[in-house]
Formats: sequence, structure tokens, C-alpha cells
Amino acid sequence: MSNMPRLPPIQYLTAFVASANHRSFKVAAEELHVSPSAISQQIKTLETYVGLTLFSRKKREVQLTKAGEDFYQVAKKTIRTYEVGYAQFGSQYFSSSITISMIPYIANEVVIPQLSSFHEVYPDFNLLVESSAKLENLEPGKLDAAIRFGIPPWGDYDVALISNVKTNLVASKDYIEKYPVICLSDFKNQTLIHIRSQVNDWQRLMDHMNYQFTPKKELFFDSYDAAVRAAEEGLGIAIGVFPITKRMVSEGRLSLVSERFMTIQEAFYLVTPVNTYKEKSNQIILAWLKTLFNEA
Repeated sequence: MSNMPRLPPIQYLTAFVASANHRSFKVAAEELHVSPSAISQQIKTLETYVGLTLFSRKKREVQLTKAGEDFYQVAKKTIRTYEVGYAQFGSQYFSSSITISMIPYIANEVVIPQLSSFHEVYPDFNLLVESSAKLENLEPGKLDAAIRFGIPPWGDYDVALISNVKTNLVASKDYIEKYPVICLSDFKNQTLIHIRSQVNDWQRLMDHMNYQFTPKKELFFDSYDAAVRAAEEGLGIAIGVFPITKRMVSEGRLSLVSERFMTIQEAFYLVTPVNTYKEKSNQIILAWLKTLFNEA
């Protein structure tokens, strides 16, 4: 039984993957800013280390052999692991930016209106906001933090409470005047706006009131932003999340249907990867967000 060939130097993998991607030593050379002969020599040296022919050479293109296809998977994975690892390393030790993800409503109604004041206090702090309705993964080099609504934990991330949450019914002033809720039976005449598809918040409210009813109509939206906009336009009653909806109420864009607030288990949290280097920056953001949510 033959011995396993020597482990090839990792620097040859870049030339190999580029050549395999383009099926051309010439195009790979252009991508890596070296000569085609340098690429060809690196591939030959790599094949010597591996002890197998990795490319079938033809006049106009090169093609991977069966062994080349198998080795390509190893090389591609190795390079990707190195790129991700180095991005994480660079983000930890060299980046002065913090990119934070949040739903569009929080970005537009809570954070962005106060972002200029944050930069005035911390002029050297580069805080970048990325809005997304999806639950984004905190990938090294892409996202450093996220504002999440729910109940932790979320993986192995650090989680810090930003604000507890209460809910209340909200609608436009015109809608409330047209369809007032004076007693529980009035809910049967309402159009209910659902603010998220994965949780039936209205059923939870019915259980809390100990009163089950069938509304006149129901509207379903896949984002909080869309749901509260629908309520603002007088399409029905939504379950507002506070404190983030406080600004719309104070500005008169929405009105409270009642004065009774209901405390729920979900809350807003700042979620960050474990990163000692950026711990101080994360604490600055956390303190600022707590202030914003308290004033929202």
C-alpha cells in the first residue's frame, strides 16, 4: 500500500481554484495578476505534490480530471474557510465600523432619526445600519450586531436587554371614531390587522381578555412596518408594540384604542458575537439604544 503524498503548500490552491473556475490558465493568470506560465508552473508543482494529474490539457481550455474534481472541493473549501476566518480576524482587530441589523420599522422610526446625534457624540465611531425583515445571521465581515425581538437565547451570541415590551391596540383617529370599542362585543365589528405571520397575537389577546370573538374582517401582513402603516391608513386595528410605536402615537399618526397595556414575554435585545475587542463599542451602542427605546 502506497504512502499518502505530502501535504501540498496552501499557496498553490489559489491558482488551482482560479484555473478550475475559468477552465483556463490564462484567465486565471489575469485574475491573479501573474503570468500564465507562473500559473502553469504552480499547477505542475501542485500535481507533483498530490501525485495525480488534476487537469486534462487541451488547446483552448483545461478541464478537471476526476481526481481534479475531487481535489477542487477540498481546495475550494480550504480557501473559503481561510477567507471567512481572516474576515473575522480583521473585523475583530482592525475594523472601526459596527454594522447592525434591525427591522425596517425600527430603523426608520427609532434609530435613523437619531443617528446624526450619535455621530456628533462619537465622531470616530462608524455605525452602519442595515434594515432587513429577515432574521439575519451575524456573519464575520458582514454583520457585527442585531436588534432582535423575541425570547433568547439565539445560538452562542451575547444577548443584552434593550427594552421590555408592552402592547396596546392602535388605529387611526378616524377609524376609532367610526368603529369605537366601548365594550367587548364591539370587537365583532372590527377589522383586525395581524402584524406577524408566525404568531397569532390576536389569539393571545383574546386569551388574556378571556373573550373569544370572530371579527368582521382580518388583514394579514408579513412585517410590522406594513401592519402599522395599514392601521395608520384607517384599515383596521393593530396590536402596537411599545415603546417603538410611541412616536407614532405622540405625533397623532396613530391613536390608542384603550388605556390598558399588556406586558408580554418578548423583548428587544442587542445580539452580538462574542468579541472582546469590540466589547466597549457594543456597550456604547447598547447604552445609546436603551436611551432611544426609552424615549421612543
